[in-house]
Amino acid sequence: MKIAFYTLGCKTNQFETQALEKMFSERGHEVVPFSSVADAYVINTCTVTALGDKKSRNAARRAKTLNPESVLVVCGCYAQVKPDEVREMCGADVISGTGDKSRIVELTEKAYEDRQYICTVQQGFDRKAFDFMPAGSLKGRTRALLKVQDGCQNFCSYCLIPYARGLSRSMPLDQVISEAARLGSEDYLEIVITGIEISSYGFDLPDTPSPTQMIAEVCKAAPNARIRLGSLEPRTVTEDFCRTLSAYPNLCPHFHLSLQSGCDKTLKDMNRKYDTERYFLSCTLLREYFPGCAITTDLIVGFPGETEDDFASTLAFVEKCAFSQVHIFPYSSRTGTRAASMPGHLTHAEKQARASRAAELCDRLKKEYLESFIGKNVEVLFEQSQKGLYSGHCPQYCLVKAEGSRLSGKIRTVKVESTDGDCLLGHIL
Repeated sequence: MKIAFYTLGCKTNQFETQALEKMFSERGHEVVPFSSVADAYVINTCTVTALGDKKSRNAARRAKTLNPESVLVVCGCYAQVKPDEVREMCGADVISGTGDKSRIVELTEKAYEDRQYICTVQQGFDRKAFDFMPAGSLKGRTRALLKVQDGCQNFCSYCLIPYARGLSRSMPLDQVISEAARLGSEDYLEIVITGIEISSYGFDLPDTPSPTQMIAEVCKAAPNARIRLGSLEPRTVTEDFCRTLSAYPNLCPHFHLSLQSGCDKTLKDMNRKYDTERYFLSCTLLREYFPGCAITTDLIVGFPGETEDDFASTLAFVEKCAFSQVHIFPYSSRTGTRAASMPGHLTHAEKQARASRAAELCDRLKKEYLESFIGKNVEVLFEQSQKGLYSGHCPQYCLVKAEGSRLSGKIRTVKVESTDGDCLLGHIL
């Protein structure tokens, strides 16, 4: 069969799609671009926002337009939470949700042969074991994702993910080490440690290895690869975390600490487990042990009950933290969450206006961070070219562009000369 993929959402979804591509290829199937006429289309969905649901439906409809006779497989969080809606609105032939993704190859083959509807969605909270999928991707890629954890039990008041993914489950540490060593031996230049909530890694395992221990072991297992971290809960960053991990030169000095709000009242309403004082301590520790590191974050604006003063507090805190990049999301109400029934919902226009104001500040902070690299040398992993310029990322995950030839999949030293506010520009030494 010819198989095409479309992935929405987080790096965990991206990892699972990479693994599925590899698994289908190993069974003799051909992976083709999503715009192609394929025998089967796999849509890996997201349900963090209503927009994610809409994009998932649009992708499914597009697949059926490309080939009405194809097998349409819809998996991921949207499929898990609303399987009946996915069946009705997307016309899916296979719905597998977030569990048993390692069986999707088998289910797709069966649906292709029998032409019968298959739904394997099960209650997320019933899952007790980590669903292993092989890390890696198709040949030619230089970055590999390594999923070490799945699920979440934080139950933030705005979030459906615990209901979609179940409670936290971790890959055993010896398996993490083995997968990291294998990826290192396969010459991947960068490994991204990912999961739904990697700060919860290990608490469910018999010997309860900590996230710090797991990250250190990955750094040791693949010493010639860059090790990049996925999103961290701020309280993960302690003196021990920083002291231990600063000893590994292959750990990228790029830390994504989820914030969501810079107002303590709003953080409490969100059921976040930290306040702004604890969050700022994490930023301070990271900058002490990893000078010049990039600290990025997520921000929800227009949360129910967020006043203009609350929003002003958030903007002031964002500026105090001096983030290198911020992903801004207007609050999206999700049926089934506590926040959906809270009083004080803002209008769409009010949320969009706050998102614009936040973006103006965050764009300035990003520009200021990028300007700090001017005149310095950075090591860039180049990935693609366009209009005579190659682009890639430095360890701090800043986009860098430079003139060159045959640079894809290579690391080169670039002297930074300027920035356009969105990326670094320089020349290869």
